[in-house]
Amino acid sequence: MHASGIGKALLAWLPAGRVQALGRAGDLAGFTPATITTLAQLQADLAQTRARGYALDDEERTPGMRCVAAPVFNTHGEPVAGISVSGPVFRMPPEALPGIGAMVARHATEVTEAIGGQHPKPDN
Repeated sequence: MHASGIGKALLAWLPAGRVQALGRAGDLAGFTPATITTLAQLQADLAQTRARGYALDDEERTPGMRCVAAPVFNTHGEPVAGISVSGPVFRMPPEALPGIGAMVARHATEVTEAIGGQHPKPDN
């Protein structure tokens, strides 16, 4: 989960204790030189994800690939699914990521609302 856009989109809105348990379990395997492999790095990345509303996988699982993802929430404000867009780095350059992220986040919000879900409270 720590090396994919959709995984990080879901992790970002889980209770902090669940993310810490993942880090303590030693499940932060490295797949590429860009993979997040420490709990501190993961927590910082998830904070950025929450702030911007979408997660990024920037060649963290597969070299040459990027992914932008946003969560879909249930009626309890829990992340239960997500929407993502993936592609090769040459088709998803860094300057395009904010626009793609905003679009993915908007559609994830539409799905959340369509299923009667709600975004979590800010303290989550």
